[in-house]
Amino acid sequence: MAEVDLTNTTVRVAVRVRPFSEKELREGGTECVEVGKDGTVSLQQDEDKDPSQFAFDHVFGKDSTQPFVFEMLGMPLLDKSFEGYNSTIFAYGQTGSGKTHTMMSDRKSDDRGLIPRISENLFERIAKLTSDSRKFLVCCSFLEIYNEIVYDLLVPRGKNTPKTGLEIREGKGIGVYVKDLQEIVVDSSEKLQKLIDQGFEHRATAATQMNASSSRSHCLFIIKMHQKDDRVASNNNFSKMNLVDLAGSERASRTGAQGDTLKEGANINKSLSALGNVINTLSSMAAGDKKVFIPYRNSKLTRVLQESLGGNALTTMMAAVSPSKTNCDETLSTLNYAKRAKTIKVNASKNEEAEHLAKLEEEVEALRSKLAEHAAGNADTSRYQSQIEEMERFRRQTWEDKERDSQKHEEQRKALEKEAQKIAERANEEQRRRLKLLEDSGDLEQTVQELRSLDGGDEFNCWSSQIAAILRAEQRVSAECRAVALCKDAAMHDIDAWCERQSSEQSDSGAGGRMLLQQAERKVSSMLRELDALSKQETELEAAVALLLPQVRRAAKLTRGRNDDTENAKNQTEEYCHILSLAVRQLDTHRCSIWGKICEEHKALGDFSEKLDGLLGCCRDLGADIQKLDAETKEELGKAISSGSVALGAEVCGAAASPLGLASEELPDARIKASSNAEAASCVRLFGGVERVNSTFGGWVPSGKSKEYLQIDLPESLWISGLALQGRQPVSGDYKQSRPLFEKVLSASEPIPPERLFRRPPVRLVHDVFITVHGKCKELQGEVFTPAQMDYEQLSKLDRQSKVHFFELLLSRTTEALSMAGWLEKIRPLTLSASDILAGKNTGETNRLIQLLCYLALRKKMGQKSATGLLNLADQWVKKFKVDWSEDGKSWTSSDAEFTGCEDAEQVRYQSLWALHPSKPVRFLRIKPVEWHEEPGLRLEVFGFASRDLKGSGSQRLHVIRRRSLLLQRCLGLASNAEDERWRKAQKAEEEKSLQALAEKSHVEQQLHDAMKELKKMRKAGHAFEKKVAESDAEKLRLQVELERAETQVKAFEAKFEVSTEGASDAKKLLAAMEEKMREMQSSTEDLQQQIGVLTDERDCARATEEELFDLLNDKEEEIMNTNQGYVNLTEQLHEEREEFEEKLDERDQIHETLNHRNQELLDETMRLRKELSDLRKRPTSAVRPASAMRPASAAKSDRLKDALPAILLGGAPMMKPSS
Repeated sequence: MAEVDLTNTTVRVAVRVRPFSEKELREGGTECVEVGKDGTVSLQQDEDKDPSQFAFDHVFGKDSTQPFVFEMLGMPLLDKSFEGYNSTIFAYGQTGSGKTHTMMSDRKSDDRGLIPRISENLFERIAKLTSDSRKFLVCCSFLEIYNEIVYDLLVPRGKNTPKTGLEIREGKGIGVYVKDLQEIVVDSSEKLQKLIDQGFEHRATAATQMNASSSRSHCLFIIKMHQKDDRVASNNNFSKMNLVDLAGSERASRTGAQGDTLKEGANINKSLSALGNVINTLSSMAAGDKKVFIPYRNSKLTRVLQESLGGNALTTMMAAVSPSKTNCDETLSTLNYAKRAKTIKVNASKNEEAEHLAKLEEEVEALRSKLAEHAAGNADTSRYQSQIEEMERFRRQTWEDKERDSQKHEEQRKALEKEAQKIAERANEEQRRRLKLLEDSGDLEQTVQELRSLDGGDEFNCWSSQIAAILRAEQRVSAECRAVALCKDAAMHDIDAWCERQSSEQSDSGAGGRMLLQQAERKVSSMLRELDALSKQETELEAAVALLLPQVRRAAKLTRGRNDDTENAKNQTEEYCHILSLAVRQLDTHRCSIWGKICEEHKALGDFSEKLDGLLGCCRDLGADIQKLDAETKEELGKAISSGSVALGAEVCGAAASPLGLASEELPDARIKASSNAEAASCVRLFGGVERVNSTFGGWVPSGKSKEYLQIDLPESLWISGLALQGRQPVSGDYKQSRPLFEKVLSASEPIPPERLFRRPPVRLVHDVFITVHGKCKELQGEVFTPAQMDYEQLSKLDRQSKVHFFELLLSRTTEALSMAGWLEKIRPLTLSASDILAGKNTGETNRLIQLLCYLALRKKMGQKSATGLLNLADQWVKKFKVDWSEDGKSWTSSDAEFTGCEDAEQVRYQSLWALHPSKPVRFLRIKPVEWHEEPGLRLEVFGFASRDLKGSGSQRLHVIRRRSLLLQRCLGLASNAEDERWRKAQKAEEEKSLQALAEKSHVEQQLHDAMKELKKMRKAGHAFEKKVAESDAEKLRLQVELERAETQVKAFEAKFEVSTEGASDAKKLLAAMEEKMREMQSSTEDLQQQIGVLTDERDCARATEEELFDLLNDKEEEIMNTNQGYVNLTEQLHEEREEFEEKLDERDQIHETLNHRNQELLDETMRLRKELSDLRKRPTSAVRPASAMRPASAAKSDRLKDALPAILLGGAPMMKPSS
């Protein structure tokens, strides 16, 4: 570095051009900045014009390295610091231009920036220069200016941190300093690096469209170095290095900032604007204008940097710029900024210890004199007293005091960190204990309740009702199983009694046997009805579990994919992951437990094989034709023992089947194929999947209406148990659908707003969508929008009524465009007003407006397509569908059966497929819509399992039990018919014998005839009696079933009562321990309730005034912009008036010089006249008279001069005598 003239030097400026970013390459940006070898920079704004040229002290190109930048900028700063001079380096540029990379970068790698390298080199030099006679003391401070508030980055921000931040002071001999800013004594580069890391953990950052980790505050790292040398007095000095990383200037239109981020950006631009005003003023002073006011106090940033800007410091500005033409305007602004800064003059002086102490003593004495003056007048002297104490503390502070204070602060910091670590450990231990209790309890309802208690857990509210529905379905299934068992036992008892009767009384054909058969047949019919009811309940249970499973797994996948910036958010996400993973495990365990229990209950029903054989034998003995039934029975019984058979059923599918990953996106997009509209095939995922792009079109829909299908390629050969179907909602109003839909409209080079903006769409976002649809795609007909409405900058400056008029016009034009497209009658009308958009209310309808505008743009962008398919905005769902199966993807097995689909677009319908599944597992699955509403749009999830998960035998399946029950019913029917035929034959033989007896005994014919009539009556009465007996038995059986159900409910209530009793005993034990805490908390509870009431009132007031504050904020922003423009105009007018005033002063000086010159001429004339008068008086009288007579005119003139001379000498007007 060349030797610097310290009495009159300027700010040294360096420019660094970073490489192209991925965003700039994606936007197709071209290079517009060229770096020269002689320290020049060329900026090509327009190809038709010559490039703008700039010259600076240093220029670093895209290939410049961090060590090279440090050698050129950091080393000279260190050299001057060891000589006792203050120095400053600050980085300036737009957001994302590479400022933090140059100043910091990765602080632990070889690519580290200036601050870490300066820290390392500082202590390396100190180690070389330290001796017995020469010592060094290094203190560090780290502050940030966030939203115009100064914070100490070395002190964790907590409840005790003042809202106004730290105070900036100024003192003679001290300069500008920050009161109560911690100064830590450091003795090694490692400790210094630790302080840097600690500070950057507390610095405010956020993600924007321009930068993923944009700095939201200005940070200043201060290194103070004090030298003492017992041998060389000139080395007794101190110096201060200010290393500044400024937040980047930004435009809200390019960063997409909203909410707090927008407020941060406004404060950043405000402070940078104040810095620009200071630089402009200092530049004017350097040009010779001495009579200007420097507005250091307009911003905390300029106030802190006051010594660095034109004060006692050697300053270097590092301007970071982007090479892309897309940022050309910002680059030009930065280069002009740097150009003006280069003209600023600084006056740095060596900071000697003796001079510093003298200035402090002088300041203390001045304050004491002011204190004495005010004390004599009985005025308030506390302010002067505090300043004197502060100055005395600065003056008397020794190295030992600084080390002691630093050590005390370090101990306090470690104690706070230790306490925070203990609190975190206790919280983690409590979390682990709570998770362990949840896992041990196995209570899924309690786990979901824990999820709902977390921040943001409202989205899991629906899970509680779904779990309750599962538990109710489980209870109904258990009750139905017991009812089936009861009917089966009763029927088997009657069948056993009849078979035993047949074996013991072969010739008996009485009414008792026929009654037993009729009772058994009715009981088997009741059992079949209960089996149908049980099958329905099991289907509902299977559907309830199947619909909850993909939701839980999708939520777990979503939580694992979160990218959180703050430590609290990471901890909360980790807790969410743990609880959701536990919920997945508990749901799987509960599902297996449910179906295992049901399978055991099915097993207890038996397989009826022995009963069927016995019944068939009895029917054969009765002479019934059992050939066909016997063959069917042998075929049915043979299925259970066949070696190659696989028995599917609700039990297997419920226990083994799981979602195959459509909703959780475990199944990749490459395995989803469609006959048409392949670009929307990924949108077929149930609930929209995990990635937002999979919810773009709200589901998949084919372009045609015949021979269309959706094909799923499974990762391996699996058994398919069922499908969960959902309809398609093209315009759902969900914010998660708006962003990917808008992304489809934009080109690849255009920036995409962040997703958080769509949660509550701001006015700017709605306007951007409007510009995209109308400005580019021309979808809103008519030239009704003014240029001011098309330009958001102009629109934002209009009054509220003009904005309301614009959005009302936008809504009406959108409605007309929808009507022309034929969509208006198919969608639900928009219930949105212009006031809702301006106030940020009714966000669901605002998102619907955005989605409708996007579809209008896609209608033109996707070409001349019909209004069907993807561009049909009506809600769509499939009512009926067919399924094809394949093992290799070539040969397909088609099913003629039609499965039932959805009833609306939002409902999720589960459909079992196992009953018609092929005999082998399949690898490919095709869903073919058959009947639909509007269009065959759908979303789905597939459920299946591998062969290794099959458990149990075929006889345990419910549908097998039902088939054998039907065979049993048919056997009973055959037996009943055979028994009736046998009874009729016996009755006929008996009647023939009676007629023969009547013929032989004619004398008793009349009596016998009467007896026969009586017998017929008795037979009729007997039949009626038998019917009543059978009905009473059936009623008795129904009552027994109801009794069994009641007993089941009683047992369930008793079990719950026992669990509650056990819980109550545990609660009593805990109650004793908690009573003391309750007494301590009772008094504070009342105070908290009062505070809650006050806070509730304040919250209501805040909500009531929220819209007013929002409007007021917009008005204030417009007013501030107008005020700033007024300040600029006033400043220009002031400069013009000053110039006019200086011109008038010059004219006054010229007139004054002219008057002085004229006055001098008059004095000379007066002296000459006096001399002439004296000469005249000396002449003799005789000589005068002739002369008078000869020259009367001359004499008269002399007389007049004589009379006028006294008046001239007295400053009055001469009085001329009239001539005679």
